[in-house]
Amino acid sequence: MRVRRASGGREGDLLQRAKVLRGRVDPLLPKLQGDAPADRFDKLRQELEEVRAARDDEHRLEKLGGAWRDPITRAFAGLLRYYLDPKQPIVAASEFPGGTISFAVLNGAPREAHIAVQQGDDPRRLLLGYLAWARKGLHFWATAEALYCTGRSPEPPAAFRAAQIESLPYRLAPIEGTQGLGCPHLRSGEHRPFVGVDWTGAGVTIRVCERCARDDRQLLSSLSVGVALPDAEGAFPVEASLNVACRDGASCVHAKVPELSRAMRRNYHLGRLSDAALLREYLAQARERLERVDRPLFVAAGVCYGMDRAAFLDALHATPEERRALETTLSDVAGLFEIDEAAASRALERLWPAHAEAIVQAIVPDPDRAQRLVREAKANPGRVSDLLRRAARETRERELLEELPQYDSLTSEASFADDVARTFRTQGPAEAAKRLLQRLPREGKERGLAYGMLLALDLAGPQRWQFTDTEQQFGESLQEAARRLLQAPPTTYHEALDGLLGRAGVANWGRRTAA
Repeated sequence: MRVRRASGGREGDLLQRAKVLRGRVDPLLPKLQGDAPADRFDKLRQELEEVRAARDDEHRLEKLGGAWRDPITRAFAGLLRYYLDPKQPIVAASEFPGGTISFAVLNGAPREAHIAVQQGDDPRRLLLGYLAWARKGLHFWATAEALYCTGRSPEPPAAFRAAQIESLPYRLAPIEGTQGLGCPHLRSGEHRPFVGVDWTGAGVTIRVCERCARDDRQLLSSLSVGVALPDAEGAFPVEASLNVACRDGASCVHAKVPELSRAMRRNYHLGRLSDAALLREYLAQARERLERVDRPLFVAAGVCYGMDRAAFLDALHATPEERRALETTLSDVAGLFEIDEAAASRALERLWPAHAEAIVQAIVPDPDRAQRLVREAKANPGRVSDLLRRAARETRERELLEELPQYDSLTSEASFADDVARTFRTQGPAEAAKRLLQRLPREGKERGLAYGMLLALDLAGPQRWQFTDTEQQFGESLQEAARRLLQAPPTTYHEALDGLLGRAGVANWGRRTAA
């Protein structure tokens, strides 16, 4: 506690407060609700009125400030005596959970009583004078407007409950089907780890998930500010949970994860841990237990699939390529494998550092090409799923092209038609049309072939302006042959290409190489 001499401003405040209380003692008494013991407060009022009646008798006030009186009565007598003889008082400063509070030392009353009497126009400062009463079993609640006492009932006044919930430091709303309030992720049903405070007297539980919890916020301090209770820890039980939905129920290891340790609860109640810090400590404790499991344990987005790898993979909505890569690598996983989102990309990103080669080789059978892709990915880090999609697309394209006949010494017309047909098979009609326009010459039979193939692709309309009437008529005569080429299976591709070129009047267009 720090001590100094009062300033002129402080003295003026004390005199103004004393002037108010010389007229009435009501500002020193709480509003009573529920089963608050009126007789005890009537007795205090009588003591205060006795002091007020002696407001002009300095000797009497000094006697009424004796140690046998209630601390508030003693502090009140000291203030009224100071009013009669306003000598420069000593000012002390003390630390409280809400910060440092300074007050004038006017007699031997406790510091809390001095603060309550001198600064009781703030209900939260007046509350300090009743801490001893709270320790004896009574419940006190301070709003911005008034101090309430509900006796031995832990149910807060409606005004206090509403004000506390309104001032909570998160975006909270009712969780459907419960008496609780939660962050948006928990309200939407997501299985995310959370920290929660159960305000038993108010009948409400407040929960905030790992994603929303902050290091500069604490639910408990927000709820308990302005309260004095017999058992604060019992009035606001704290919980933390992995919030996992287990397919194996009570037999799952998640059912055996320990609750918050006593030390964690204590540090949280003392304000040494924020919401985020408490949850981090709990998750570290819980996951240490989970990571000791001696069998696979698959968890995605807060849902535990136990050893059921197939169900876990189904939940990830993987592409065929992603699933093939995951099946290859997850077979070697032992113990806990957990991802925060039910997405194949999240699983692959976690597996990538230790299983990059196996992941790529599951999709790219050519080992040299697989190694090239791995080196490329390590040199230019990005999303694993993007790399796999590209690798899978290239593999499919290569497989499709390898099924088709191979040629050499193609004429310009044959090379043009073959190139567009192969692009169509590997990349679709839009890319085929784009490739066609890139290779479109200014003259020659390729232009008629091009228009015919655009008609077969159903993409001729926007490009019609580029072709003369003669080229369009020529292309229309080739449309059906071009469509047969685009749709031909690998076994009849050569015949379809020969048919198109023959109809276009192109002879000796190339030679098919041996398979």
